Amino acid sequence: MEPNTMVTLAKMGAAAALGISAMGSALGCGTAGMSAITMWKKAYAQGKSALFTLLVFVGAPISQTIYGMLLMNFILSKAAESGFINWGGCLGAGIFGGLGMMASAWYQGKSAAVACDALGETGKGMVNYLMVLGIVETVALFVLVFSMMVL
Repeated sequence: MEPNTMVTLAKMGAAAALGISAMGSALGCGTAGMSAITMWKKAYAQGKSALFTLLVFVGAPISQTIYGMLLMNFILSKAAESGFINWGGCLGAGIFGGLGMMASAWYQGKSAAVACDALGETGKGMVNYLMVLGIVETVALFVLVFSMMVL
């Protein structure tokens, strides 16, 4: 294969790791954000103060973008070390690693949306809800580590 094509494909894997994981973060943060806004609206309508702790839930899925960036940098490093001979592994690790992190972020956001609703309604359970988000986040960490091991 032509060297420029190998470089391009390996770099596409790196870009996919970041881009796809960031899409998941956007979906997750957006989903949780909509729920937080709904809870704030209800609180304001009842003349109560808003729970700004809901922002913890809204921001939780953003970490998968950081994991995507870490995987991107690792892919670029390993690709350069090998002279881009491992372009297929780089492309695969980027796409499938990014997809795994995307799913984690998206579902963490869905869980965070439910946590916003529950905390907004009851004012209780913050630690329990954070534990659930942490478990969902662990999927992204596993994907990051195992994708790096492939390279």
